[in-house]
Amino acid sequence: MNELCIVVADGARARLFFVELDGPRKGGRLIEQAALAQPDLRTLGTSVTGRPRTETNTNRQAGPVHPMGAQRERHRLQIERRFASSITETAAGLVDDWAKGTVVLIAEPRTLGLLRETVRGVLKPGIAVKELARDFTGLTAPELYDRLVRNGVIRAVAGR
Repeated sequence: MNELCIVVADGARARLFFVELDGPRKGGRLIEQAALAQPDLRTLGTSVTGRPRTETNTNRQAGPVHPMGAQRERHRLQIERRFASSITETAAGLVDDWAKGTVVLIAEPRTLGLLRETVRGVLKPGIAVKELARDFTGLTAPELYDRLVRNGVIRAVAGR
């Protein structure tokens, strides 16, 4: 049987599943192996008072407004890259004893690009990588399983 690991992620959280084909459901089920959260993104852009930070400068004597938006975006991207790296390292740890198998990355397009950058460097050569650009992080495990069957991800990989 071909081993299958499903990674469902967005910029703030990730869930990693294994597919169990002999489960009580009619074809299989997903077993959650790990869940990761990125608390830094929730607080990014807020001040101590809880109000959003602004870049407006109404004081003429203070000088020109500095482009803080670009700096914040670079910082946010750096945080997202670190989170993507921790997701792929967790996935690699889960599939470390596999000789062959497949890791399916399911994420919103921006996060999928960041995961793609890091995943090849941490997985063994016998592990294939499949991608699906969707945001399924809010789905329960049975709903996610049904969506993956509808999209052909589980059937095509698991060979049922």
